[in-house]
Amino acid sequence: MKKLLALVCIVLTYNGPVFSQEENYYDDLLAKSFKAYQEVDMELSNHMYAFIKKRFTQHLKDSTSFSNPHDSLSKHVSIRRSSDGLVKTYSWSERDYGCCHGTETYVQFKTPSGTVKYIDLDQEPEGYEEVFISGLHLLKIKEKSYYLILGNGTCCGGKHYSTARIFEIKDDNLYKCDNLFNNKTVLYIGANRSQTIGLKYDSDKKTLSYNSYGELEDTGFYANEKTMIQLKLTENGFKKAY
Repeated sequence: MKKLLALVCIVLTYNGPVFSQEENYYDDLLAKSFKAYQEVDMELSNHMYAFIKKRFTQHLKDSTSFSNPHDSLSKHVSIRRSSDGLVKTYSWSERDYGCCHGTETYVQFKTPSGTVKYIDLDQEPEGYEEVFISGLHLLKIKEKSYYLILGNGTCCGGKHYSTARIFEIKDDNLYKCDNLFNNKTVLYIGANRSQTIGLKYDSDKKTLSYNSYGELEDTGFYANEKTMIQLKLTENGFKKAY
């Protein structure tokens, strides 16, 4: 424990110039920061969190972070990159006492002008459900590139959920697309925690599939009956396959 606390002190007090160093130096520094955050007791991790998040977002502001393979950081933060190399996602679980599972999710992207930017996906309108990113896929719709982001999350009440959202890089920004899931902006699938949702995208078949469970009236829970739903990617987004 003493060695771990010493590591935390080193991580938190380091303020030297890092952006001018080799990319693996900052990768190692961030990895040590997250490792310490995930291993210390809850009280100490809560005090560390604002600093960890600030250090991470400062790193994203440096355009060289986009090409960094993050071999060390990826052991503590889930990192995904689109097949065209233009979008990169980061997500990790927050340590807290609540019954809802908090997460942090970021998307870093390269614009047509070559500028690297990022957005915090948690900065959504009221009603957004927090998710841990489980998939990132490049889509082609009418010969334009779109990015499908899948997520899983859980909250109080013995239930969990999966989501799907589609984004587009346009006018040097990243925008969430509307009406591409059977005319809905976000695909949301809920289930009891004992039930498997299995949301996944098959790039060869261009099909998004998941298990759907009917809700039990007046209980807030889902029925045992399971139905496999498939959505086919069309020129107008995902449509239910019959």
